[in-house]
Amino acid sequence: MVSGFLRTRLEELVRICDLLGVEPNFDVLIVECETLSEFYQLTGRAYVIGAVYSKGIIVSQPFEVLRSKGVLEDVLLHELLHHIVSLNFDLPDRMQEGLILYLTGAKPQKLSGRHKEYLLWFMREVSYEEIPLVVDRYRRRSDIESR
Repeated sequence: MVSGFLRTRLEELVRICDLLGVEPNFDVLIVECETLSEFYQLTGRAYVIGAVYSKGIIVSQPFEVLRSKGVLEDVLLHELLHHIVSLNFDLPDRMQEGLILYLTGAKPQKLSGRHKEYLLWFMREVSYEEIPLVVDRYRRRSDIESR
């Protein structure tokens, strides 16, 4: 399944990583829940959320559920970007979510709640051209670079 995802979305992921000045990183565990009930039990999140990322782990609704909604690849790309951004930057939550939604082409009219709020905030505050400079302020520096 992941290899199919990579074949169809790798170019988009690489484009975003290039813009951010980071390497793609797929060292993440993806946990596919067997049921929506299990997803809710593990994440505490409503079913409108397709997956949740935390500390190297993506917990996802059943892939078939996401596939039937036509969002499986979008959800996995979104959560992989949370992984990549979290490894490389210390962005505030609102900025990280807004950045990822913006870079993946999310439309405010198709979002609700905090996702919509964060995307609209990001679109007001940061132009596409400013993204590399803005996120660089939050870049994690390696121990070697900080010496």
